Amino acid sequence: MKSHHWINRPLSLFIAALITLSFSQLSHANEIKPGDNKPMPNIRWQDSDEKTHQLKDSDGQPRILHFWAAWCFPCRKELPYMLEWIQKNSDVLVIPLSLDERMAQSKYFIKKYNLDMQPLLINEDDSDALNIPALPYSIFVTADGSYSGYFYGPAPWEDDKFLDQVRAHFKLD
Repeated sequence: MKSHHWINRPLSLFIAALITLSFSQLSHANEIKPGDNKPMPNIRWQDSDEKTHQLKDSDGQPRILHFWAAWCFPCRKELPYMLEWIQKNSDVLVIPLSLDERMAQSKYFIKKYNLDMQPLLINEDDSDALNIPALPYSIFVTADGSYSGYFYGPAPWEDDKFLDQVRAHFKLD
């Protein structure tokens, strides 16, 4: 029997996001932290047409799995910058994955904030397996599918230094 841990999930992620953001001013939070370079699990997500996608479908190019949710206040500010970054940097695939409980929440958020993106809702079991500590949160995946790094909190998508970090991280150029 599956437990109903999701009931407290939005609240616990929100609290973790607040803690992460408060410490970000005191630390090197604006840096991509190294991962363990082990193979990533083949996570799955669903689009608004109920089609299931999986991480291995995008093997062959560097990816950033960016986790957000409609209830995440920092995500509201960050997502428009991320979408601009995506348009300018096609050599890195950014996959914005919602941690909302229902597709309707993601759709409403995207429409309300006039975001030019498709809602992608991560599979709940895969989300649990990744153990996302806070939102927003980004996981860096190499072209061959290895977990190469992560970024806590809102990424500075609008900052050229962040672009330089991403390019150096994936050894692009």
